[in-house]
Amino acid sequence: MKVLGFMTGTSLDGVDMAVLDTDGEAEVVFGPWAELPMPKATRSLLEETIQVALKWPRGETEPAIFDIARQAIVECHFQSASEFLARHGMGFADLDVLGVHGQTVLHERPKNGVKGRTVQLFDGQAFADLTGVPVVCDFRQADIEAGGEAAPLMPVYHEALARNAGLELPLVVINLGGVANITAISNKGLVAMDTGPANGLMDQWMRRHGRGDFDHEGRIAASGHVDGDIVAAYMAHDYFKASAPKSLDRYDFTLQAIEALSFEDGLATLSAFTLQSLLAGIELTGVMPKTVILAGGGRHNRHLVNQIAQALAPAQVRLAEDLGWRGGALEAEGFAYMAARSLKGLPISFPGTTGVKAPLTGGRVSYPKTRRQSLAG
Repeated sequence: MKVLGFMTGTSLDGVDMAVLDTDGEAEVVFGPWAELPMPKATRSLLEETIQVALKWPRGETEPAIFDIARQAIVECHFQSASEFLARHGMGFADLDVLGVHGQTVLHERPKNGVKGRTVQLFDGQAFADLTGVPVVCDFRQADIEAGGEAAPLMPVYHEALARNAGLELPLVVINLGGVANITAISNKGLVAMDTGPANGLMDQWMRRHGRGDFDHEGRIAASGHVDGDIVAAYMAHDYFKASAPKSLDRYDFTLQAIEALSFEDGLATLSAFTLQSLLAGIELTGVMPKTVILAGGGRHNRHLVNQIAQALAPAQVRLAEDLGWRGGALEAEGFAYMAARSLKGLPISFPGTTGVKAPLTGGRVSYPKTRRQSLAG
C-alpha cells in the first residue's frame, strides 16, 4: 500500500510529508519525503487558535476559529502535497491512502478520573474530496475516549523500524520535537511517554528575543550558564512525579521561570531542563538501553546531543540517519504507517504507551465522494 503521511508539529514551522510503501506491519519501504514551510498567514492563524484553545472551557461550544483553522490547514496540506508530489513526478492518483495527523491546538492528559482532551484540527472529508484519495486522520480520539493519554503514538512505528534494522534490545528512541518523547523497546514490550519540553520552550525564547526561530546547533545555549535552581524548580513540577505512560501539551510549561535571566543563560537553562527531564523519563521506564536513537528537529542541536551522549554513556547514542532512518521524516512516516494499520483494524496504542487498558486501533477514515471504496480488504 502506497501511503503519503503528513505531520505538522507544535513548532508550527512546516508540513512534513513522507511516502511509505507499507502493509502496516513488517513491510516498510521508504519513498520520497520533504518538509515545506508553513505559510506565515497559516502559522499566525494557528498561533491565535492555540491561544483560544487554551482558554476553552470543557463542555462549551467549540470556538468558531477552530473551523476557520481547519479549512486553512486543509488548504495548506493540499498545496504542500501538490508541490511535493509534482517535484517527485507523482500525483494523488499514485497513492492508496493519506495519513494526516492534523494540527494539535490542545492536549490535556487524564487526571483524577476525568478523561483527557485532545484536539488535532483537520477536515478529513474535505481533504479526501480535494485529493480523490481516502484519508485517515483523528488518530488520537479513540484512545482518549478509552481513558488513555493519546500520546505518544509513534512507538508502534519505532518498534517496526527497530525490528527491521535487527537492533539489539533494549533500546530507546528519543524524539526531540516541540515536546520530547521516548519509546523504550525491550523484550518485555513497549513503554513510552512524553518527558518534557524539547525545542518548544527554546524556540519561544529565541523568537521572544528576536533572534530567529531556533538556536543553530545549540551554540547560544552552549555559551550560557545554567541556573541549577531554576532547573530544579522546573523538575519539581507534579508531572515528573507521575508514573508512565504520560503525555504533555507543549504549553504545560512556560518561560516564566527564566524571565530574569540573560538571553544566553535562559537558553542554557532550558537546554539543561530538557536533558534532566529526558533522563528522568528514561529512568522511569526501568530500561537501561544499549542504544539510544535521536530523531526530531532537536537532533540538529549539537550541544544538546553531546549532553545526552555524555549523560547516557556507556549507551551508544546515534542519530536516526546513522541507521539509514530519516530523522526529519520519522513522524510523517509514522502516520503513514498508522494509516495502513487503521485500515486493517490493527492497534496503534497500547497499555505501555498511552495507558489504555488494551491494545487499541484508531484513526477515522474519510472516502472521497468520487472514489468511495474499502482498502481494508
